[in-house]
Amino acid sequence: MAKARKARRARATAPPKSTANRLFDDALSLASTLADGRKRAGADKIVEFAEATRHFGETLDDFPQLRAYSDTAADNLDDLADYIAATDIPDMLDDFAGFARRQPVATLTLGVAAGLAVTQLMHGWPVPLKRKSAARRGRKRRAQRKALN
Repeated sequence: MAKARKARRARATAPPKSTANRLFDDALSLASTLADGRKRAGADKIVEFAEATRHFGETLDDFPQLRAYSDTAADNLDDLADYIAATDIPDMLDDFAGFARRQPVATLTLGVAAGLAVTQLMHGWPVPLKRKSAARRGRKRRAQRKALN
């Protein structure tokens, strides 16, 4: 009986969480779950890329040096996938910040490359030729041929 009273008093004395705090906690939990799912999917894609790299290396019978590089690259990709799957996102950000402090030039280069890749994906660059303009050029050529005949 005494234990039940203490538990009730402990619950009664603890400040109740506001609705905003609970919503914020729920949003963080949802974001964390989504981020973990994306993280696992990314690690799976890296493993697939490692397998493709390894398979490509197996086809390089005429170039044994390139095959060794391919195998090493596939092993490093597997290690990266394991790191991504096993490490929490805040820890990854801390590791990246440490790398950025040690290697600022490499970080700048990676940032520029990532920015270019994102820009190309966002804008669909290079822009494909419009079919209308190609169709118009074809009509002009046919009209010129007819005029010559």
